[in-house]
Amino acid sequence: MAKRGRMGKRAQMHLPMEMIFTMLIIAVFLVVVFFVIQRFLEVKRCADIGLFSRQLQESVDEVWKSQEASTFFEREMPSGLKYACFADLKQGLNLESVDADSREEISGVYESLSAYFKYREANFFLYPWKNACSMAAMDLKHISLAGKSNPLCFSEDNGKVRIRLVKGFNDALVRIGS
Repeated sequence: MAKRGRMGKRAQMHLPMEMIFTMLIIAVFLVVVFFVIQRFLEVKRCADIGLFSRQLQESVDEVWKSQEASTFFEREMPSGLKYACFADLKQGLNLESVDADSREEISGVYESLSAYFKYREANFFLYPWKNACSMAAMDLKHISLAGKSNPLCFSEDNGKVRIRLVKGFNDALVRIGS
């Protein structure tokens, strides 16, 4: 009978080690799964940003090719972004047409953009640029920023952004937001 007791203790010793090893494997598996899911969500967000910028350029091109047009570019703003801004960073800050409540925030947006993108040839920016997957600045073709506030920012509202695109009969370029 004494032998039987010893084997029982040895068998009990192996079972917890197997359970610990199994739990360790499960924990590693869950960490890897979490990392992969997080990475896929990041790739999706970056793809959404690229698609947003491409669709904006396509809408501008469509308005530019027409003789006269006035339309809205209304799309879902990629997650993590607060503003879609048009700016000429070589010119100074101009907040004349910005309402008093937003001036301080838009001024901060301009300072951040000009500090980071000052020497880059771009006129369209996504803010906060750190959340834009290295696609925060883009040079949109066929647009005119003359006579507008600098920067001209459109904030996301309920996850969407709405930008007016206008081209008059005698206009060579598309005007933004007027």
